[in-house]
Amino acid sequence: MNYEQFRAIWYEALNEAGMWPYLFPPTETVELGNMSRTYQVYAHLTPLREVKPFHVSARLRWTWDALQVARAATTEEDLMAELLGEDERHKDNEQPWLRLDVTLSATLPWGSPLPLPEPSAWRDWLVDVKERLDPLLSTEWEARDERIAVFASRSEPEAEVQPAADGRLSLTGVKLSAWEGINLPRQWDDPDREADEDPYDQLADFVERVLEAMDEWNQSLVHLLPREFTREE
Repeated sequence: MNYEQFRAIWYEALNEAGMWPYLFPPTETVELGNMSRTYQVYAHLTPLREVKPFHVSARLRWTWDALQVARAATTEEDLMAELLGEDERHKDNEQPWLRLDVTLSATLPWGSPLPLPEPSAWRDWLVDVKERLDPLLSTEWEARDERIAVFASRSEPEAEVQPAADGRLSLTGVKLSAWEGINLPRQWDDPDREADEDPYDQLADFVERVLEAMDEWNQSLVHLLPREFTREE
């Protein structure tokens, strides 16, 4: 599977999940040093769904490296012969995978930070975030030949603060990062070789969970609001 083919099913998955209306135009860049290609797009909740005064977004990002470009340009047998020699043409190899990164953010309007929540509010928020997001974006791993293979991972939430002239700290936003690996099918010269599974279902499931995670992340923000704030319906 090459870059263009993956991007096509990526767009199909975004559309099928209902995320398309929430997307800004994507950016695609090429790193001249190593010729890797990076795709990035932002998704935003509609203002009516957001917990005011927070603005919620998700950054979706993946990088197609030069090795995968070369691998997709030919068959696995030709690649193995080119790298290891003709005698290794039919040597078994591992299926490639692509890392998809997502960063959930909740930012406050410029120049309008909030007072830092009390410790009890932070604790309640962290517990709520874990309960809401663990079913959607969590770490997955298994033991393989005395090593650990990680397929997905989620970081702990982070707070962004700024100091005022009097030395007090104010909250300007919070964020959380996660990633998941998507298996990519190989191209075999041998017609009798069993084909790798199409990645669309795995990709579509990931996109659907990200969209749901955006909403759960948004709802968790009520813990960070000062008491005088009320949630706008």
